[in-house]
Amino acid sequence: MKISLLIIAVMFAISLTFTITGMVSFDLTVQESKELLGSRNEGFAFNLIQNLDRHIENRLIDFQELTKTELIRTTLTESNKEFERIENIKAYLQLKEQEIEFTESNPFIGGISDVALTRDLLETIEFYRDEYGYEVVEELFVTNAYGANVALATGTSDYSQSDEEWWQQTKETGKYVGKIKFDENYQNYSIEFAYSIFDDDENFIGILKLLVTLDVLLNDFVQETDLLTISGRDVLLLDNDGTQIFANQEISLNNSPVFFFPTLQKGNDVGFFELDDEIDDFRLISYAQSTGYRTFEGFGWFVVIEQNSSSIVNEFVGLRNSIIGVSILGMIASIIGGFLISSNVSSPLKQLAIIADSISKGDFKIKTKPSKIDEINTIGKSFDDMAKNLQKLIRTEKELAEANVKLKNERLAAIGEVSASMAHNIKNPLATVKSSAEILQKNSKHDGELNGVIERMNRSIDTISHQINDVLNYVRVTPLDVKLISITELIQSAKNSIEIPDNVSFVIPQSEIKINADVEKLEIVFINIFLNAIQALGKDHGSISCTIEQKNSTAIIKIQNSGPDIPEDVLSHIFQPLVTSKQKGTGLGLSTCKNIIEQHKGTITAQNNPTCFIITLPLSLN
Repeated sequence: MKISLLIIAVMFAISLTFTITGMVSFDLTVQESKELLGSRNEGFAFNLIQNLDRHIENRLIDFQELTKTELIRTTLTESNKEFERIENIKAYLQLKEQEIEFTESNPFIGGISDVALTRDLLETIEFYRDEYGYEVVEELFVTNAYGANVALATGTSDYSQSDEEWWQQTKETGKYVGKIKFDENYQNYSIEFAYSIFDDDENFIGILKLLVTLDVLLNDFVQETDLLTISGRDVLLLDNDGTQIFANQEISLNNSPVFFFPTLQKGNDVGFFELDDEIDDFRLISYAQSTGYRTFEGFGWFVVIEQNSSSIVNEFVGLRNSIIGVSILGMIASIIGGFLISSNVSSPLKQLAIIADSISKGDFKIKTKPSKIDEINTIGKSFDDMAKNLQKLIRTEKELAEANVKLKNERLAAIGEVSASMAHNIKNPLATVKSSAEILQKNSKHDGELNGVIERMNRSIDTISHQINDVLNYVRVTPLDVKLISITELIQSAKNSIEIPDNVSFVIPQSEIKINADVEKLEIVFINIFLNAIQALGKDHGSISCTIEQKNSTAIIKIQNSGPDIPEDVLSHIFQPLVTSKQKGTGLGLSTCKNIIEQHKGTITAQNNPTCFIITLPLSLN
């Protein structure tokens, strides 16, 4: 009986342990999945709002350019001269307001406005209509400096606008942007824009007003959301009051803000948070707020990406239920089996003990031997089932780990794309600054102070370029361009690509050993190691020496320098990204080296006493 109770206790403890382990693994995996999903969608939201701001800025520039046309300026100048001869302009405007119906069928007032201006504005509207395939501008008209309408290309308007708030604000500030509204006349959502018009002497001469459809401002945004919208994920666009502008793949305004808008207001410009959901286990809200683009200050809108429980998390839920079910069954089986064991089955129990020991060591292939006692056979079968369940559990945890790694890789890939884009965008203007500095240096040969400033500029530019190249080399993974090359030539080419200080001596041996490799990528590896060695030596006299030897089908390259040892707390993880002992380093150089060497199916290690980097490469990649 004691043996039975002991077996019951042991089996119950095993089942309970695996239950707790499975549940903890499940919770950790789900939490990590939420972090990865939220961060990935956060990146999507940021790109969407940035592209939207850029698109709106381009459209506003197009509209504002209309104010600079010679025809508009000439017509307004003539109109203002006519009004200057009127003694009581206010009374005149009131009289005309009652007499004139200013519509598309009566778009200009003879003697004050110009038919050519109206025709030109109509052609502009038709151009936008042809380009987008729908109405872009619902209303477009021009007033003179006194608020009187000079030309109306489309829509309906009063003759005098000087008493309107938008007109007064535009005259005072030079620009007016209205709120989104649904216009009953046009059955469409639109925004009002108005711009002051000035002559060549910057004198105010009138105002151009447009009623622009929301469709044209969100044209590119809608197309981009088509690529992101999948089952379980939706893209929203909110205005600065939290009201939905775009949802469910269509433009539509609600009367009240979304319920989680206060959380968006309290957060940063970009972020994500989790909401409880009655239907799904959770709902992730990733968002990014408009911060403007160049001259466009932004509307303060929010792009929100809602993500409910993904298929991956649902699979985790199924696995959790399987773990609980299997564990409960195991507990029940252990209790029933234990009570069925009698005291006269010592020998079969010993065999079961041996089987249990094998399972605990990870051997799940062992099988119980048939016994004449039914109780022993039942317990033996329970052991076989438990072994299968444990195999399934281990396989499941392995799949969970692989899924976790996959999600992390997707996150790193998204970060890599953003980093590469930022590095590329910095590099182009940096090249312009470099060229400008070189031109200044050529034209200031006798100005010692200016030459010193330019030299500091060049050093700073080189530092930034080096760090940008570190980022690009780390995030950019391209196929190998394999060529046969001498290792000595490869190292010599890398040495020639950098500036060697006078205090550093270099030793490169002559070797006939050749390898199949990507020359440009391996040059990056050697350049990084040489630069690190030069920086470690500083201003002290020192040496950098290389050795090359062949062992079987591999080449072993050792690069040694006489500088100080690498700190022990850095040496153990020196090839990990963002690890550096230099104040101005990016921490990506040696990590990039490791990636390149591994892409060549080789290895790279570092050691102290003396400081030495050891690179092992196969002679052929076949």
